[in-house]
Amino acid sequence: MLALKGIIQGNTVIVEDENIRAYEGNDVIVTILDFPYGKRKRRNIDLDKFVIPTERGQNADEYVRGLRNNDRV
Repeated sequence: MLALKGIIQGNTVIVEDENIRAYEGNDVIVTILDFPYGKRKRRNIDLDKFVIPTERGQNADEYVRGLRNNDRV
């Protein structure tokens, strides 16, 4: 079994892998994806809605910066 990514041009599926010659004559199943080739839409997820703001969290950057600046004796 082999999975390849490609693009449809006319009635031909174009793939970018030279190693498929070994599979010549085998049966194939083609699955057409719902998004254009190379243009997958990414959903922007608002991660802030999963965070409960706390005083400790608001000062975390300053705390870590202090640790890193004072890590040498």
